[in-house]
Amino acid sequence: MNLQTKSGKPLNPIGIGTWGIGSELDLDPRAKYKAKPVHDNEEAEIEALQYSLSKGQNHIDCAELYGGFYTDEIVGRAIVDHPREDLFIADKLWKTSVGTGLVRPTVDQMLKKLGTSYIDLLYIHAPWPGVGWQEAIPQIDELIDAGIVRHFGVSNFTIEDMQKAQAIATYPIAANQMNFNVLYKDEVDQAFRDFCKRHDIQIVAYQPIKRREVLHNETITQIASAHNASAAQVALAWLVQLGMLPIPKATNKAHIDENLKATELQLTDDEIKELEAL
Repeated sequence: MNLQTKSGKPLNPIGIGTWGIGSELDLDPRAKYKAKPVHDNEEAEIEALQYSLSKGQNHIDCAELYGGFYTDEIVGRAIVDHPREDLFIADKLWKTSVGTGLVRPTVDQMLKKLGTSYIDLLYIHAPWPGVGWQEAIPQIDELIDAGIVRHFGVSNFTIEDMQKAQAIATYPIAANQMNFNVLYKDEVDQAFRDFCKRHDIQIVAYQPIKRREVLHNETITQIASAHNASAAQVALAWLVQLGMLPIPKATNKAHIDENLKATELQLTDDEIKELEAL
């Protein structure tokens, strides 16, 4: 499935991750979410998001989990003057919002914070054991019927989990967001990739760079040196050339520029194989 904005624009090969924007880990075991809102740096974060948009990035990845909707609010403030139909906004339901009757009120909250009337891609954040995530699927179908959601997605789902979802859903799974990078491929092996390709499921890669780790990997740094590029750019280029959609988080303009230049880097077949072997 070639995901597009509502106006028909293709997605930039590098998406905008928002984990850590307006939020930080909440270590309180009683907390509803694993992240809590942080209000110290909103203006700089909004400026960074707007800079990303000005550079042509149009795929923004959010989640209810991120600051309990506060990240959504920051994104909403950042996009207020941008044509909504030219953006592709994804959001994710947390485990407390997948039960019967809970999806619509949660999505209404997302829409309010984002300042929009629809979400392009709505994920179930994970197939939590002991949580009836399956109950969310008919509710997402109804939201798609109503035009409030455009596409249904899953995150952290195995092949077996995707098959369970497919058996329930009226609409196809458009994307599966996974922890996937050049140094971590355990969850996205060849069988997983083949399944997604057969079923036209776009793999979206979170944690796509691992900057500190790639900087110390000899294979990656040698390939980067050969292209006069950075290790982070090699990590992103590898994903892009495999047909993945990486969503790095960057609030530093230099990192945003560095990430986007990865789309200009063309790895050789041999280099791709070397990186696959890591």
